[in-house]
Amino acid sequence: MKSFTDTIQIDASAHDVYATLRAVDAYPAWLGHSLVYRGTRVPTAAAAVPAPGSATYVDSTMVGRMRGELIDDIPDHELRFHQAKPSGRVDALIVYGVEDRGGVTRVTRIGQLTTHGVYRAVEPMFVMMAARESRRTMRALKAHIEAAPVEHGA
Repeated sequence: MKSFTDTIQIDASAHDVYATLRAVDAYPAWLGHSLVYRGTRVPTAAAAVPAPGSATYVDSTMVGRMRGELIDDIPDHELRFHQAKPSGRVDALIVYGVEDRGGVTRVTRIGQLTTHGVYRAVEPMFVMMAARESRRTMRALKAHIEAAPVEHGA
C-alpha cells in the first residue's frame, strides 16, 4: 500500500465543503475529465434509494471502471470512500478531513492505493498519477466552492 496526502485551504464553511464532497453525483459538474479521471456515475437504483450514511458510484478511470462507496462519514468533519476494480487488482481508500478554521476550511485528502497481480509492476506509476490527480481534484474543489454564490439566511 502506498499513500499520498494533499491539503488545501478553502474560503467557505466546513459544512459547504463537506456537502460538496458528499454529493458524489454532482462531481461531474465541477471535476472535469483528465487523463486519469473520466467521470462519475451514480447507478439509478442507488440514487433512487440510497442507504442511510452511504453512497455508491462508479468512476471511469484510465484503468477502467472503479466501483466506489462512501464507507464512513462524520458530518462536516470527515468522509471515507473505498474504490476498487471488480477484479480486485486495484484498491483505493480516499479520506477527506474537513476542519473549520474560523470561516476558512482546511481540507486534507489522503489516498491509499494498493495493487495486486499484474498491476503491482506498475504501482509506482499508478501512485504518481493518483497523487497528481489528487492535487487536481483539490484545486477543482477549491475553485468550484469559492466560485459558488453565498446563500444568506438559509
